[in-house]
Amino acid sequence: MSTLVWFRNDLRVRDNPALYHARERGPVAALFCVCAVQWRQHDVGDHRLSFLLDSLHALHGELAALGIPLEIADTPRFDAVPQAVVNAARTHGARCVAFNEEYPLNERKRDSHVIRACEDAGIRTDVHHAGTILPPGSVLTGNGDPYTVFTPFRKRWLSLLDRSAQEPLAKPKRQRAAGSGEAARGRVGLGRGLPQTIDGVARGAVAERFPAGEKEAAARLQRFLLGPAERYQTDRDFPAIDGTSTLSPYLAVGAISARQCLHAALQANRGRPADGTPGLSTWVTELIWRDFYRHVVALFPHVSRGQGFRTETDALAWRHDPEDLAAWQEGRTGYPLVDAGMRQLNATGWMHNRLRMITAMFLSKHLLLDWRLGERWFMNKLVDGDFAANNGGWQWSASTGTDAAPYFRIFNPYTQARRFDPEGRFIRRWVPELETAPDRSLFDPDKYPVSGYPRPMVDHREARQRALEAFKSLKT
Repeated sequence: MSTLVWFRNDLRVRDNPALYHARERGPVAALFCVCAVQWRQHDVGDHRLSFLLDSLHALHGELAALGIPLEIADTPRFDAVPQAVVNAARTHGARCVAFNEEYPLNERKRDSHVIRACEDAGIRTDVHHAGTILPPGSVLTGNGDPYTVFTPFRKRWLSLLDRSAQEPLAKPKRQRAAGSGEAARGRVGLGRGLPQTIDGVARGAVAERFPAGEKEAAARLQRFLLGPAERYQTDRDFPAIDGTSTLSPYLAVGAISARQCLHAALQANRGRPADGTPGLSTWVTELIWRDFYRHVVALFPHVSRGQGFRTETDALAWRHDPEDLAAWQEGRTGYPLVDAGMRQLNATGWMHNRLRMITAMFLSKHLLLDWRLGERWFMNKLVDGDFAANNGGWQWSASTGTDAAPYFRIFNPYTQARRFDPEGRFIRRWVPELETAPDRSLFDPDKYPVSGYPRPMVDHREARQRALEAFKSLKT
């Protein structure tokens, strides 16, 4: 049977269930749909698009080496995808379309329309699980309900983990390219039809920091496991230290799978997901967090509609202040660590995870601005923009989501700076106005102001009290 494999955010040939099992049945062709208008409506920004484009070219090279042709369809919105999939299947004589599941609501609706269109055309569909380690709906309470708090989810997840079933799939067998000889190999290898831009965004914008492709992702994983992973439980909180795996952009486009990451971590940790080396066990917990947020998106579709998971928090009296929002977006808050994080994000498309929490809490608690404004800004800037992770992190910080931080937990940016950038190395790197400032100005610029750097836009204590009163009003 000939199969059309429809790629989405799974741009890899290794550990790709849809591709692997289709190739086991017979010859395959590949399809990728460029949905530029829809992606922009989903707040996908330039950094993410450029990395996606680089990753698509890298995937083409991997597929070409396997003799698999890759077709690109220009489908501005999701509603154009079903017909494009059917047309591509017919072009390649495919009797089956295979793809891996995605979980946000619009993507699930798109997939259901593709399945219906294929059925109408007499084409079978084969849907696989690949986006999480354990599939949504498989980690449930004793009553059969989804978990809404992470710690018991993690405990149940670990109890269900079948390590023997977590062996990543190999890359599929090579097939003979369509046609024969050098001409056919050339057609596959040249990348005919591959876009050089998407919605005006060109390749290479983030390539220096994040070279694309699954080989680079695998190399980063190995470098992390051989070094930083040992100290991950402590170093991950310090933005001036390269203490994280930096794999999130590759996970976001599917250049590497969470299962590959878990398998490698278990090998390095003597098969133990929850104990053994503290750094590795902590990193495995981060992989479980990733599963958790994807399960939430799949099982609670209202979070894909712009609602708080705790829907009662949608009644919060958020402030409307475009000038305050712009100051936060541009890194002009007068809080050095907040500004350093925002400037790093805007310049590179990347932000350290500790800073994501600090800056998100500053917007939603100190400024009392709607967390959805920040969620949208992050998604528009992040090279690793992923709806589930971004939404989950923002709702945690804003105290509106599953397992949310208690509403009275409000990070003090000065205290956070003293703890996690004690020498001011990160702040000075991204806030040049403070490059020669004394340490005390980095940690309390309100008391020790620096000429040329803005005064804090809000007092921490006053802002904290305002946020507490806003959340308490929901209970009355």
